[in-house]
Amino acid sequence: MRRNESHMILKKKLSLPVIIALIFTMLASGNVYAADSAAPSTGTPTDASTANPAVPALDTQGKFNALKEKKIFEGTDDSGKEDFSQEVTRAQLAKVLVRLNGLDEDKAASAVYRDLGDAAWAAGFIGAATKAGLMEGVAEGTFAPAGIVTTEQLASVLARVFKLQAAESEVAKVTGTVSEWAKGYVAEAMSAGLMTSALDYTLPAKRELLVNTAYAAYQLIQAGGPPVTKVSVADFKATGAKTLVVKLNGVIADTSKLTVSILRGSITGAAVTGAQKWNTNKNEVTITLDTKMTEGIYTVKLDAVKDGGLSIDKGSAEVSVGNEKITQIDFTTPSDTIAQGMVKFTFKALNQYKEISDLSAAIFSIYTSPGLDFVPAGDSQSVVVDTVYGSQLRKDQPFEIRIVAPDYTVQANKTFTVGDLQTVGKVELSDVVYVNGKTKFEPGDTVTVPYKAFDQYGYAVIDLDVLKKNANTFTNAAGVIDTAAAYPPQGFGFIPDENGDGLPELKAKAVGNFNIYSVQDVQLSVTAFGSSQTATKVLKVAAPKTPFDISIGNFPNTVAVGDDDFYLPVVVKDQGGNLLSTDDVIENADKINVYGYGNGSISVGAKDAAGNFLGGIEKSGAYKGTIRISNLKTLTDQNKGQLTVKASVVTSGKTATATTNVVSKRYPRTVYLSAQMKPKMLPSLDMVNGRSENAFRLKFKDQYGEDFDRDYRGYAMKLTFAKTSGTVTDAVYVLRGATRLDRASSTFIVNGVDATVEGYDSGSSVSDFGYYRDRDFFFTAIPGDDNEGTYQVTAQLYKGDRTTVAAGTASLMSSAIATTQLIKGREANNLTYTLTPFANGIYAVDKIKDTLKGAETNTISTVSSSVTSSVYSTEGYSLENYFSGKVVLTAKDASGNVVQLPNNAIQSLASVTSANTRASAIVIKPKADGQTANFQDGYGIRGKEAGTTSISVIFKPSHYAGSKVAFLDKIDIKDDPLTVSSFTATYNGKAKVMALSQLKAGVTIFSGNSVDTAAKKLLLKQTFSNITLMDQYGNNAFKNSSIFRFAPVFGIQAFVSNVKWSSDNIVPGSGYIAIEFNGTGVNSLNGKTNAVTPVPAGVEPTDWVFASVPNADPAKDPAIQLKRGDAKYIYTPAISAVDGSPVEIASFTATVITANGKTISVDVYPDPSK
Repeated sequence: MRRNESHMILKKKLSLPVIIALIFTMLASGNVYAADSAAPSTGTPTDASTANPAVPALDTQGKFNALKEKKIFEGTDDSGKEDFSQEVTRAQLAKVLVRLNGLDEDKAASAVYRDLGDAAWAAGFIGAATKAGLMEGVAEGTFAPAGIVTTEQLASVLARVFKLQAAESEVAKVTGTVSEWAKGYVAEAMSAGLMTSALDYTLPAKRELLVNTAYAAYQLIQAGGPPVTKVSVADFKATGAKTLVVKLNGVIADTSKLTVSILRGSITGAAVTGAQKWNTNKNEVTITLDTKMTEGIYTVKLDAVKDGGLSIDKGSAEVSVGNEKITQIDFTTPSDTIAQGMVKFTFKALNQYKEISDLSAAIFSIYTSPGLDFVPAGDSQSVVVDTVYGSQLRKDQPFEIRIVAPDYTVQANKTFTVGDLQTVGKVELSDVVYVNGKTKFEPGDTVTVPYKAFDQYGYAVIDLDVLKKNANTFTNAAGVIDTAAAYPPQGFGFIPDENGDGLPELKAKAVGNFNIYSVQDVQLSVTAFGSSQTATKVLKVAAPKTPFDISIGNFPNTVAVGDDDFYLPVVVKDQGGNLLSTDDVIENADKINVYGYGNGSISVGAKDAAGNFLGGIEKSGAYKGTIRISNLKTLTDQNKGQLTVKASVVTSGKTATATTNVVSKRYPRTVYLSAQMKPKMLPSLDMVNGRSENAFRLKFKDQYGEDFDRDYRGYAMKLTFAKTSGTVTDAVYVLRGATRLDRASSTFIVNGVDATVEGYDSGSSVSDFGYYRDRDFFFTAIPGDDNEGTYQVTAQLYKGDRTTVAAGTASLMSSAIATTQLIKGREANNLTYTLTPFANGIYAVDKIKDTLKGAETNTISTVSSSVTSSVYSTEGYSLENYFSGKVVLTAKDASGNVVQLPNNAIQSLASVTSANTRASAIVIKPKADGQTANFQDGYGIRGKEAGTTSISVIFKPSHYAGSKVAFLDKIDIKDDPLTVSSFTATYNGKAKVMALSQLKAGVTIFSGNSVDTAAKKLLLKQTFSNITLMDQYGNNAFKNSSIFRFAPVFGIQAFVSNVKWSSDNIVPGSGYIAIEFNGTGVNSLNGKTNAVTPVPAGVEPTDWVFASVPNADPAKDPAIQLKRGDAKYIYTPAISAVDGSPVEIASFTATVITANGKTISVDVYPDPSK
C-alpha cells in the first residue's frame, strides 16, 4: 500500500545487498565520533562486540566535523562552509555516495546522460554511482542532477536498509504532511530513533537532516542494529571445552524476556546447566557449562517469556562437539637453571579450542631423567621436584622432565641444569586479607598477607624452611602486633599451609587490646636475603572502641521554665572517626565528663530511679547514652537565662558545648482550628441514624508557636454559638460530648487546670481544657428541608479564670471561628455526586476463604488440649468483609466545595447493587480496628472471584430531593496475592518506658497509657501504640487487634530479642518474656486454646486462649487470657542464682514482622518504680 517505487530516489535496479553495503560504508567507515580515534583501514563494518564505546553526544556541527574529517562531507565553498540549510540534490547525493563507497570518479560512465551540462563538476561522481549501480537516471538519457531529495524519500532508504518495522499504533502517531506511500517508512525511522518528527515530510531534505540522520544510523549500527522482536538463532558454536556461544539474528531489548536452554542431544535431550553472560549489544550470549562437553550433539533452544514482547522464528540449532583433546603442551618455567631445593615446574596444556585446559598435572604422565621424587599437582598444571632429596643431583648436573598428554598424542620435554642452594631472591606482597570481610585490623584478629616469593632463578619458593631461613619478617607495630605470640612467630611470620594449596602462609596477629596512644597503621615488611630487597605492605589498624571525639546534638526548639526533663543526644567517635554504639558509649561513660553552667538551678547529668543526681552520661533506661536535662519543672521565671552544656573526653581532651536560652514558662497563647469542618451541610433526614454532622477540632499553641497541652491555670476559654444569617434560629446546634451549644445555651466557659499533674484524666471533666482539645465538635442540623442559615462557634482564649471571663474583666488572647452554612434541602438537586474509585482494584477474598473460615468445630476437653484451627469458624464471613472496598459518596457544589451529607444518605443494603454477583457482593465493611460499622458508614464491595463489576448506589441527600443514583463502572476484582504495602506504629524505632507492673499484668503491645482515677496515677502501658497495616489494594487498613486476627494471611510474627536482666547472675532458663497473640483461635506460642470453664452466654469457647504463664496454683487456669486479636507481653521474672530471689527484666526489644519483610520494633525499658 505504501511501497510505491515511483517515489523512490534509488531506482529498482539498486538491489538490497548493494543498499546495505552502501549504508554500512557510509555510516561505518572509520570512527566518526572523534578525530583522535583510531580508524579502521577499510570500510568494513566494525563488529558489535569490538565497537568503540559511546562518548558524549555531539551537536550537528560536531557530527559534521567528524564526517568531514573522513572525507564523507565537505563544505559548500572553499572556506568549508557547512550550509546546513541547503537542500540536497541528486548530484550532491551521488557525490556523497561515491565518497562513502570509496569509489573513484568515472566521468566516461556519465556519457549515457545528456543533461549534465550544468553539473559538469559532478559528472565523474554521477558516472561512478551509475556504473556501481548505486543510482540511475530518472528516464533514458536523463539523470536530473538538480532534482531535490525529500525527507520522506530519505526515510524510505533508512527503513529498507535496516529492515525496520513499526506497529500500526506508531504509524498512527505520524502527523504532518506526508505521502501515503511514505507514512510507514517515516514511522519506522522515527521509532528507531533515526529521524525526529516534522511538520511536512514532503519538503526537501536539508544538509542538516542528512548529517544528523547519518550520525544516528551509525550509532544504531554500533549498538547492533534496531531491536528485533521475532528472534532466531543466527549462529551456534562451541568455543571452549565448556563454552558455547549463541548469536541471534539481531539485538533484543531485554534479555530477561528470552530463555536460552542448552540440551544434550537433540531438541528432546536432557537440559544441561551453566552460567550465561550476554554481550553489551544483547545479540550474543556465552554459556559456560558447569561441566565439560562430551562427544556428541548439543542443542540450543530459545523460548520467549510470556507477554514479554518476543516471538520465536528459528528457535533451535545444533552443534557437534568432540571430547576435550590436548593439542599442545608448553613449559612456562622462568629459567633453564634451577636451585637445589623444592622446585615447582609449571606448564600449560592447550586444547583444540586453543584455550588452556583445566586438567591438572595429576592427569598427565610425567617422567624425569634421572628418576627423581616429584609430586604432580591435583589442582594446577605444575609438578614439584625435590632436587636435593637422596643426593641424586649435583650442581651443574643436567636432568630432563617429560610431560605426556593423557591420550599420549602430544608431549613436551625440557632439560634443566642444577644451580646453587635455594635462597629467597624476591618477595612480593599483596593487600592484606582482613577477618570476616573487615577493612581494618582489630584487637585479637589474625590476618593473612598474600605473597609471592621467588628464588634466585625466578621459581616460586614453596619450602617453609627456606622462607624462614632466607627471609626476614618485621614490623613497626608497637602495641599492635602480638610480639609474644608463638604462632605466627613474634606475631608476624611464615607458618605451615592452612588452606590446602600446599604453600606456607604469611600471617599477622593482633594483641588483645589496642591502646589509643599506640594505635597507628602498621607497616609489614619482608626482606629477601638473596637480594636484600624488601617488600612492604600497610596494615590498616582499627582505632579502639574508646571515646576520642564528642559532639552534642541540638536542643529542642524551645526550652522553657516548667518543661519536662529532656535528653540531649551525643555523638561519640573513636580515634579513627568511627561512631561508637550506645553500648560502647555506656561502657566508656567514665571517660566522658558532663556538666552545665550558666543556670545553676538546672540539673545536667544522669539521675537514679529515686531522682538522686549521679552526673555524667545516662547509663540505663530508654535514654541511655544521652545527657539528661532536668529540674525545669521546679524553676520560676526568675531562673530563665542562658544554659550551656559541656561534654569532654577525659583521655583525649576533646570537648563539645551546646548553648540555649531558657525562656519563660509556657502558657496558652493561641487557639486555632486543627481540623476544618465542611463549608456547607444539608439538613438531617432524622435525628437517629440520619443526622447531618459536620466535624471540626480545636487545639492551642503557646507563646513560642508550639503546640500546647500543659498548665492551663490562670486561663479560660469561652465557647459561643451564634446564627449569623438565616431564617430558622434552631436549625443547627453544636455538640462536643456532653456539652451542647444552641440558641438557649449559646455560651460555655472552659476552666484552666494543670494538665501536667500525675494522673490527670483529660476526658473526665466537661469544664476542663482537656475535654475539648483535639476532640470532635459537631455542627448538627435538625430535619427541615426549608431550613437555611450560617452558623458559627467562636472559641475565645482569655487570660483569667471562669469568673473574670463571665464578668467581662478577663483579657482576650486569641479567637478561632468555626463556620458552616446550612443549605436548603432543595439545593441537593444542584450538587454533584461522585463515588470514590478503587484505583488498585478490590481483592477477590474467596481465594483465602478456607483460611479465614477455620475449623468447623473446636472441641476442648482438658487444660492441656491443643487445637490446630485457623481463625474462628463462626467469624470467617465477617473477616472476609475486611477486604471489601468501602463505598464513599461525596457531594460538591458548583464551586467545588464539599457538602456534608446526612449519615444515612445511602439508606439501605438494597440500595447498593453489583452488576456481577459472581465477582462481588455487597457487605458492611468493618472498621480498621475491628469495630462494626454503621450501615450509613460501612457499605462495601466484597470481591469474590477475579473479574470486573459495576455498582449503582441509590441515596437520599434530602427529603426534598428524594432518591438519587450514582454509578461506578469497571471495578477490577483481582486475585493477586496479598502483600503488605505499609506497616507502621506510632513509636516504631523508638525507646519507650513502661511500668513493670503493667508488663506483669499482660498488656497488649498496642495499648495506650491510661489513668488510674482513684489513685490519680498515670499507668504507663504504651510501647508500639497504634499499629496499622495496609495491603497493596489501598482499600484495606488493619489496626491493632485486626492485624493479629489476620496473622496467617499476612504472615505476622512477633518476638522479643535483646533481653537484658537487672542481674547477669540468674538461673539458666529462668525468666520468660514473649509476645503471644491469639490470631487463629490458638495461642501463637503454646498452641493451646482455653480449657473447659464456665463461659458467659453467647461467648464462643474459642473467644479467648491461654497465655504461657501459669498461676502459682497449677490446678487453676492460666492467669492471662488472650481474646480475639490480642497480642500481649507475657512475662515472669528470672531467678537469682545467688539467693533465689526474683530478678526483673531491665530492657528488651519487641518486634513484629510480616511475611514480605515489613518490620516494626520498639526498645522497651520496664520501670520497676511504676
